[in-house]
Formats: sequence, C-alpha cells, structure tokens
Amino acid sequence: MGLRAKVVAATPLITVIIYLLLGFCADAWHPGWVVFLAIPIVPIILGTVTYGALYPVLVVIAYLVMGLVWEIWHPGWIIFLTIPVVEIFLPKNKVIFKRNKQKNSKRKIFVYDEEDEIL
Repeated sequence: MGLRAKVVAATPLITVIIYLLLGFCADAWHPGWVVFLAIPIVPIILGTVTYGALYPVLVVIAYLVMGLVWEIWHPGWIIFLTIPVVEIFLPKNKVIFKRNKQKNSKRKIFVYDEEDEIL
C-alpha cells in the first residue's frame, strides 16, 4: 500500500478527530461538519480517484446546486437513486488519472486499469 493510499484510508479518521476537536474545543459543531467534505476531496487531489468514487460526489454537488439555487430539494433527492444503477454499469477499479512521478511533467488524464496499463 503506497503513501497516497494510506493518506486516503486515514482521511475519514482524521476528519472525525478534527470535527470532534472543533466541536468540543470551539463549540463549532455546525460549521465543523464541513471537514467531512475532505473525505471525497482528498482522493481527487492525490490523483487516486476511480469512477465509482467520483460519481456520488457529482451527485451531491448537483443536489446541493438544485436545492440552493432553484430550491427544489424534494424532487432533487431522486438523483441519489441513480448511484447504485451507475455503480452496476461502471467498470470497477479504474483510475481516472494518476499524477506523473516526474517533477516537471504536467498531469495527463488517462484511464488506467489495476495493472497500470492505459486503456
């Protein structure tokens, strides 16, 4: 297990600790929930995002936009029902992009399988 995978795996525990510290020490329970957004964002930043992990994040963003901009919270929740359907049809363990290991190279977007072969 590489360093990136360890950081992604530790992110939920770290966010819970930060949330509890914000709540108990600063009495910031309500704005503190924002730290939980780090759980889907960290894999995106580290370049270990798979199709299956990205789609639910997009659904949540779409739901929040529908609710906050157009105030259609009630019919908007139906888009969450698409998550299991999409999970059935998406390939498993396909990484959308990986960061290049060279310092001066730009990030290129490719689709990799679990054996690091470009599809």
